[in-house]
Amino acid sequence: MNSIFLKTICISIALFLFGTLTVKSQTIHLEALDAYWKITERLKQGDTLSREAWQQFMDMDGNREYIRNQAFDARYMERYRKAMQTVYLPKNAEKLKMMMEKKFDYWIEYKVNQYKVHEAELKAYATHLKESAYLDSIYKQVWAWLPERLHRKSAVDIYFIGIDNDALVEKGTIVFTLWAAYNQDLLKYGILGAHEMHHILRGAWNPGKISAADEGLMYVLNVVLNEGSADMVDKKYTIDNLDKVPGELQFDFILDLESSGKIIGQIDSCIQIMAASNGEKFTSTKQYRKIIKYTSGHNPGYYMADVIVRNGFKKELLEHIQDPFYFFRLYDKAARKDKKNPVRFSAGSMKYCKALEKNTGRLNLEKLPGPLMSFRTDKNRWRNWICRQNKRLTVLRIVI
Repeated sequence: MNSIFLKTICISIALFLFGTLTVKSQTIHLEALDAYWKITERLKQGDTLSREAWQQFMDMDGNREYIRNQAFDARYMERYRKAMQTVYLPKNAEKLKMMMEKKFDYWIEYKVNQYKVHEAELKAYATHLKESAYLDSIYKQVWAWLPERLHRKSAVDIYFIGIDNDALVEKGTIVFTLWAAYNQDLLKYGILGAHEMHHILRGAWNPGKISAADEGLMYVLNVVLNEGSADMVDKKYTIDNLDKVPGELQFDFILDLESSGKIIGQIDSCIQIMAASNGEKFTSTKQYRKIIKYTSGHNPGYYMADVIVRNGFKKELLEHIQDPFYFFRLYDKAARKDKKNPVRFSAGSMKYCKALEKNTGRLNLEKLPGPLMSFRTDKNRWRNWICRQNKRLTVLRIVI
């Protein structure tokens, strides 16, 4: 009898602990989002937003990580506070109407206004975020682009916030702006979350000891695979439905095949120069960031991954999803087959990368650290680059 009782207690404890671990493995946080709506309600009643209250709001989990990641300084966030008052205070209604006629001159006000105009839909969407269906959809989408050995669930905190329109993953934390998540999920439920979760589950690649001369090349090899493979999760849906996506959330630079081809050609030239000089002449990480237009690897990553997949090598891509050298070789293999004749890397560049791969040591694919890195510098430089390159730009596109 005692034995049965003890077994029952042990089983109960085990189930309790399992349930606790399961709950803690992924946690959806809506506190910062709820705080945002409380601020807007007060503003709609005519109250102003004090700097002290705004600072407390910015210091909340989720908001704090996002602001730091995006490199929003105090001056920018002060402008955002004033924009909140401009958009939500009733006395500014006529002023706001005129500003929205020139939204690119009042870009922060425009972003805030999107939350105001679509408040009902956004709140309705948020009520379902803590339901199991949301996380289930994320894992369903992300596992479709990972090998079976990586079909696991990760301990991660997921925050939804009510400012701006981007998303980030950093050290086991995912932060979604509600506007970005809502619009992406209209296309395919869970795809934005799946994209960010892909970074976590795929893991980073640790090359071991490399020379200072090879750091830039290793950077670009890594980020192109990191974003290119994750883009297969969600960007297809966006590209096929651009007419349904708000302009600020479009990233059709990925479709700029001419640009991607030119970038691949530039990377190839850099590698050839390294090879010809035996590593004496090399391209730095900073220079590579400029070459890929500060897109964190989305360009040419999406283009390269798309060439690989459309030529029938998806299974091979997934099996080697953690290996940047294999990604480049697989792209070369797919490009040879592709009838559109995409730009390829030269034999000299492929040979140099093969030698570099040999020198970096054996890959440890069983246990890898978390996501590669935060690309806040790249994201902000991408925005600045776009503005410099085309002052007549009708839509400011944000990298996600």
